[in-house]
Amino acid sequence: MSLKIGVLVAVGAAAIGSSAAADFTPNFEQAPSVAQMVAAWPARAKAAGVGGKVLLTCEIGRDKHPKDCAALKEPGGNFGFGAAARKLAELMVVDTPDIAGRNVFIPVNFDAALLSGSATVTQPVWAEKPAIQDFQATFPKTENGVNDVRVVLGCTIQPDGALGACSIAQETPPGQGYGAGAMELASKFKVTPWSADGSPTIGATIKLPIHYQLAAVPPPAAKP
Repeated sequence: MSLKIGVLVAVGAAAIGSSAAADFTPNFEQAPSVAQMVAAWPARAKAAGVGGKVLLTCEIGRDKHPKDCAALKEPGGNFGFGAAARKLAELMVVDTPDIAGRNVFIPVNFDAALLSGSATVTQPVWAEKPAIQDFQATFPKTENGVNDVRVVLGCTIQPDGALGACSIAQETPPGQGYGAGAMELASKFKVTPWSADGSPTIGATIKLPIHYQLAAVPPPAAKP
């Protein structure tokens, strides 16, 4: 029996590429790391273990850096998150020169989990994903009758956006060889350095769910 492979990578992923709207959130080729965000955390907020979300509006300069940023929204309490977010924006570089002069929104999420070293990316923007041929190359070679398998990998995001130090966090049902195949696929994924919800990705961990769904391919109809 031949098999048709359908694979769904479900990580709440944002699409590759930038919107063409007048004010939009761009993708970045450079952005602060987890360590840089923690270093920029307002001192009083860090001492209190407080986080918060900031929404900046900025213009993109010809050098692809955001400039003239202002905080549209920031947490109350006069912790200084808006000023810290503007400093972090100076470290960002958008992924295309075509938006020079455009106004953009930049979310900056000071997630308090970063302070405890437990930063997890939940809304990655994918720079690279495996092709269906990559999935097929790592598929178990022996048909085992299992046609619906879910694997979750736990990985750390490297400085170039690649996934490293991966391990199998979950494989359901286990022992079918899909977990080993998913581990081989991990090197085919890359994320951009800034997530869709405004969090740094470099140095953070990520849970990568992969859902294998297989369906039997019916034999060709007999010729009349």
